[in-house]
Amino acid sequence: MFAVNTYEQIEKREKELNEKHIVVLMFVKPSTPDADDIILEFNYLHHNSWRYCSIYAIGYSDNKDMLREAEKVECTVENTEWYYSDVEFIDFKNKLSRRIKWQYSGENEIIVLQSNPEGREILNFQNYVAINISKGLRDEYIESYNMFMEQLINSSKSEVESKKAVSRTTQFKIKDIAINAVSMSKKLPAPLRKVLKDRFFFKTSRCKL
Repeated sequence: MFAVNTYEQIEKREKELNEKHIVVLMFVKPSTPDADDIILEFNYLHHNSWRYCSIYAIGYSDNKDMLREAEKVECTVENTEWYYSDVEFIDFKNKLSRRIKWQYSGENEIIVLQSNPEGREILNFQNYVAINISKGLRDEYIESYNMFMEQLINSSKSEVESKKAVSRTTQFKIKDIAINAVSMSKKLPAPLRKVLKDRFFFKTSRCKL
């Protein structure tokens, strides 16, 4: 989990890493219900994910001078205080919505995509998946945020291992990674396909479910 807050900074960081892996963009405003519990997990996510995938909390940084209208949040990552800015959050989500066919739900949400160091654009949104965590919890598609993120990181880990075993150019199955995380944590008896057809919860760029 990295303390960068602009699209350009994320691109720069991914170019420095120069490897293919899963990238997760977190849209979690401190004022959103259940956001406090998610923010408190930042340090755990930082240590749990760093070898397998990149996680970016949009609008957050460990340097308040990098943020406009910064406010301190109740979390530390590697014993360093983090800050949040509505201005930076809004700027990022507006820029992203112009780049891809996605609109922020207004709730706690993540977008799963992949890095692409060999391509012209380091961030590859070709098969991105957007998941409304708040709706997933409310409708019991997922049992808990912690369980969902644990499964997502585990899926990213195995996908990386498979990729290394086969080919450096293998394309990640972003949809499969996200679906696995949902299927491992959901408790509804309804078929998974029915759950994933709820477009307010689960959106993909082009994949038909």
